[in-house]
Amino acid sequence: MAIAEPLAQVRRRTTETSRPANELGPQADEDTTSDSPSLPGRLLVFTLVGLAMWVAYNVATGKYYTPRSNFGFYLGVAGSVMLLAMLAYPLRKHARFMQRWGALKHWFRIHMIMGIVGPTLILFHSTFHLRSLNATIALVSMLRVVISGIIGRFVYTRIHHGLYGRRATLKEIQEKFAGDSQDAQSRLHFAPRVEQWLESFVRDSTQLDRSFTSHLFSPLTLGLRRHILAFRCARELRRILKTERRPEFREGASEAIQLASSYLRESERVAQFSTYERLFSWWHVLHIPLIYILAACTIFHIVAAYMY
Repeated sequence: MAIAEPLAQVRRRTTETSRPANELGPQADEDTTSDSPSLPGRLLVFTLVGLAMWVAYNVATGKYYTPRSNFGFYLGVAGSVMLLAMLAYPLRKHARFMQRWGALKHWFRIHMIMGIVGPTLILFHSTFHLRSLNATIALVSMLRVVISGIIGRFVYTRIHHGLYGRRATLKEIQEKFAGDSQDAQSRLHFAPRVEQWLESFVRDSTQLDRSFTSHLFSPLTLGLRRHILAFRCARELRRILKTERRPEFREGASEAIQLASSYLRESERVAQFSTYERLFSWWHVLHIPLIYILAACTIFHIVAAYMY
């Protein structure tokens, strides 16, 4: 039996061979983007979120300003401008005269930033209190868009190469999974139970019922099954590699567990790709009208606030 390559080299080789030759090279950075921030970046995000929650609590319980005070007023203006600026992305996407106004991914990035910062400023503008019917309608419309955007971001990353990368195809991920499958079969032969579990998961995940209910709930059910099976595979691999030294895995059980987990993730992605495509099309039909409804509610709220 030949000594297998380290996992990182195998993954690199598999990824490169599974992509068409004309997509390698200069376009690689445009096709795939990394969404996983570094550890300092995550700590900074958690710190900022915690600080924002602390400030929000003090604003809601104290009486530092009101929505009609100068500070509260300008918070509302800034937030409203950002909410209206969110319309620039769908306009850039569909308006013919804007087709050459920069790369679409940069507009999408701005759209997402506006969708986070704008609602945050609006919440601070309101001091986290509902004082009128028209403010309540505007706030509810805004929260619907925010929740819809969070859901859309999750689904979007399942059918694209990263958050700002190009859209993936089923053929691409099937080719990548084929390489991962061969790698897993050749390196996990010493664990027949693990191999059997992985094959059973692939078989069951590709034979799901494609009804409406299945499309809606299969990401949850299949994801839960994957996590349970990954735990079982990890326990079995630790048991075997605790007493054996396998040349296929220089880093021991951790590398074998990572290989099995990667295989399960890719298998789930192949099985769920068409489901996420359908969910994304449903979401798109709902999200775009919500943005325009939000813009109308924002304008109505501003006009009402000036009149009354």
